[in-house]
Amino acid sequence: MKKTKILVKLPVLCLFVVTALAGCAEPNQAEGKKTVKFWYTWQGPETKEMEKLIDEFNASQDKIKVEGLSQGDVQKQLTAIVGGNPPDLAVHPDENRLASWAHKGAMQPLDPYIKKSGYDLNDFVPGAREAVQYKGKTYGIPMGMNTWMLYYNKDLLKEAGFDGPPETIQELKKYAKKLDRTKENGRLERLGLNPGANFQYIWMYSFGGKMWDPESQEVTPTDPGFRSAVELIGENWKRHGAKNMDRFQSGLGKYNSAQNPFLAGKHAMSIDGIWLASFIDKYASDMNYGIAPIPYDENHPEAKKTGYMNVNLLYIPKGAENPDAAWEFLKWVTAKEQMVKFDSGIGNLPPRKSAIGDPAFDKVPGIDAYTKYVKERDLQPLPSLPFMTEYLAEIQKQTDAIYRKKTSLDDGLKEIEKNVQPKADKILKK
Repeated sequence: MKKTKILVKLPVLCLFVVTALAGCAEPNQAEGKKTVKFWYTWQGPETKEMEKLIDEFNASQDKIKVEGLSQGDVQKQLTAIVGGNPPDLAVHPDENRLASWAHKGAMQPLDPYIKKSGYDLNDFVPGAREAVQYKGKTYGIPMGMNTWMLYYNKDLLKEAGFDGPPETIQELKKYAKKLDRTKENGRLERLGLNPGANFQYIWMYSFGGKMWDPESQEVTPTDPGFRSAVELIGENWKRHGAKNMDRFQSGLGKYNSAQNPFLAGKHAMSIDGIWLASFIDKYASDMNYGIAPIPYDENHPEAKKTGYMNVNLLYIPKGAENPDAAWEFLKWVTAKEQMVKFDSGIGNLPPRKSAIGDPAFDKVPGIDAYTKYVKERDLQPLPSLPFMTEYLAEIQKQTDAIYRKKTSLDDGLKEIEKNVQPKADKILKK
């Protein structure tokens, strides 16, 4: 009976406190703290690294509490924003949606915060800064940076009579053809080169190509350099045929495993990110491999110094309840010290120039090759276009038809232009 009486009196007690102290507030509110709901797309071991930083920030001050949530579905972020119940801070795994979301007003410009707090964007790699801007405004801050390089199996290259990796596209084609292996029945057993099924936008830099003309405001899938990139990826399909390629690809092992095609010897060469070196270190530590710059077209020597990169980024959604507090955490977590901790912890490249080459990264497999590559090349993101996701989807659709001989190269590229340019005209005229 005594316990029951105590429970009955609790609402009365709370009512008294409401009257006296303006409400039975949650602990954080009672303490005067602002709560920042933070949705990020990192998962697995990466989640642990981010939670370490969140805990460190929460313990470092008494005004803000960050509550992190691993949320891999980016579309749910947009749904929450449109529904008027967004997180205070969120992460995009790449910048391809930034222009579209900024154009729709789903992201808040960060320029007022950057100016007021004296946040230094000049410490970021130029391409990383460009990746988070749209129409002259900054909508996100990069936390990690990615670029792609050529992995090659030294033993397989030596067996084929090659002393080192190819430097030019012309050499690459010769290597790939000689490294291909087929059985007597014609079935494909090994690809000399895995160029990436939909990496035309990466290879176009090797040919001095482009996919957008900012002056004419036109998409340029028929640009000679972009056309050459489409052709390069199509070399495998041309040599082996769609049926053989489909059969070969269906039998490949899981990417993040010991059965990864490169680790298993199914690909003699492959373009990939720095994480592949970590897979090798974990699943095939005795593998004899190398990492080299992506080859360039000898007819475009200027392409030797260019390349592709992208970033992940933190942004403040429209309608965030505590945007000022969100900025304080965003500013803190993207500072050099925290960036080094996080990116070295997950094996990522840092977008800050001052963080590149930090001793903390010495433990990351493949870091020396990537650090040198980043320092020596003018790496660029894709153009910041509010229709980029639709553009990339159309490229994938039409190039698949080209490789399967359902349409010609020229007709397929013209179809991309025909289907995407009207969208560009409609969006950009708003």
